[in-house]
Amino acid sequence: MTELNQLQWIEELLPHDIQSLPKHGGMAYFLDGHLVLILVEHEHSTYEHKGVTYPFDLWRGCIFPVEQKKQSAFFLKYLFLENHPANKHWLYIPLDSENFEDEVKQVLKEISKRNPLLGIPVKETPLTVPVKGDKPAAKKKVGKKVKADKKKENSFLLSMMGKRK
Repeated sequence: MTELNQLQWIEELLPHDIQSLPKHGGMAYFLDGHLVLILVEHEHSTYEHKGVTYPFDLWRGCIFPVEQKKQSAFFLKYLFLENHPANKHWLYIPLDSENFEDEVKQVLKEISKRNPLLGIPVKETPLTVPVKGDKPAAKKKVGKKVKADKKKENSFLLSMMGKRK
C-alpha cells in the first residue's frame, strides 16, 4: 500500500464519501464515479519525461484529472496549474511550488463542490478493482459470424409443405 508522508494532510480536506486506492505510484481518489485526484510522493526526483526536461519534479505533488477539452476553464481560474507531461488529462501542482498548500486548497474546493468539470470518468470503481492474484477475465474473441445451419430447418419446412399438398 502506498503511504503518504508530506501530502497526508490533504486527505483530511477531502469529502467524507471519497474513495481511495493505490494507483499510478501514489494514491488515487474517486468521487461519484470519477477519478478526481492523485497524490504522488516518489522518493527520487524526476524532471525528465520522454527526453524532455521540465522545471518541476514530475512525481511529487497533486494531480487533478480533467478532460483535455475542459482544461481551459481551470487554467483561467488557476494560473498556477501545470500540464503533466505523462498524461494529457492531468493538471498538476508540484510539491516544490512556492505556494503549494494554498494552491492545493483552492483546487480541493472544486472537489468538495463536486465541480462537473473536474475528474475523468472511470470504467470501474475502486470496489470492483480485482484483488492481487485474481486472474483477469478472459477477453472475447471477435471473429467471423458463424452462419446458422438451416438445412435441417429448411428440410423440415419443405416436408411439412409437401404434406399439405
